[in-house]
Amino acid sequence: MMEYIKAMQTARADLFRLLGDEDRLRLLALCAEEELTVGELALLMDESQPQITKKTQPLREVGLLASRRDGTRTLLKAELQTDVVVDAAVTEGRRLCSKDGSLAKVARVVAQREELAKKLFDEHVHEAPAPALDSLLVGWLPILAPLLPGRALAIDAGTGEGALLPLLAPLYERVVAVDRSAARLARCAARLEQWGLANVRLREGSIEDATLAEEVLGQAGQAGHPKERGADLVVISRVLHFLGRPQDAIAAATRLLRPGGHLALVDHAPHDDETLREQGHVWLGFEPAKLTNWIAVANLTPVVTQPLPTPHHPPLQLAIGRKPLRATA
Repeated sequence: MMEYIKAMQTARADLFRLLGDEDRLRLLALCAEEELTVGELALLMDESQPQITKKTQPLREVGLLASRRDGTRTLLKAELQTDVVVDAAVTEGRRLCSKDGSLAKVARVVAQREELAKKLFDEHVHEAPAPALDSLLVGWLPILAPLLPGRALAIDAGTGEGALLPLLAPLYERVVAVDRSAARLARCAARLEQWGLANVRLREGSIEDATLAEEVLGQAGQAGHPKERGADLVVISRVLHFLGRPQDAIAAATRLLRPGGHLALVDHAPHDDETLREQGHVWLGFEPAKLTNWIAVANLTPVVTQPLPTPHHPPLQLAIGRKPLRATA
């Protein structure tokens, strides 16, 4: 028993010594604020990446920082324990980071992850002609409509040039296609005219725009047929890997859903193609468990997470969550 007490006292003393360094306190506080790459921490701390790796290593060894790989990058996130010493350390680290201004810079550093993608989307618009629709296949799509739990409104978030709209338009009464690139929406509009999809409305902006939420959640049902407000389906297809914080888009999409509505995520499975960074990819795919966790954190019920049998490279996966129905009295 005495040996156990001595061991605990030694471990406690080691923890005090570890957290007695101001740089480690700042690193712990920054990683408690956001999952950050070593490069982002180096920028915030005004240090070299090797120095950041060296200074974070002891925190990783005791389990206060968790690391994960995304291609060649390493990301660090605080794994905080319920401990008065650790709590005090994070509080002091936040004070130090507030004093030197690094805490206030975290949001800006995260936003910078998307700058290349935004620039590329604005400058380079795909010039290929609209693919010809398989009119026979599209004509059969309405037979699926009665199987859908709701089919009044679908939202295609990050529609780009509208690749999914020929699938969604025959199944839903209305489709709102959202994209923040005016150039891509203009291209999409031309395709819609060619395809003859009259029930699709294009909207420039983001899934996180407050005005979109007001519009979608302010809808009433058709006269004589009251409906829950909100969308029956929100699709975010091949968008998350361009976003600095994909979980924010998932949370915003969840707010747009009616009770019982579904969120469908389509994105890359994990891969190591670093060349895609040059095309604005912030993340090299996502572990299925991460997509499922983001769905659960958004208070959706995970329905399925599975690979998609498409010819795309890197391969794609599908994750679906359902918004719970409101409890009845």
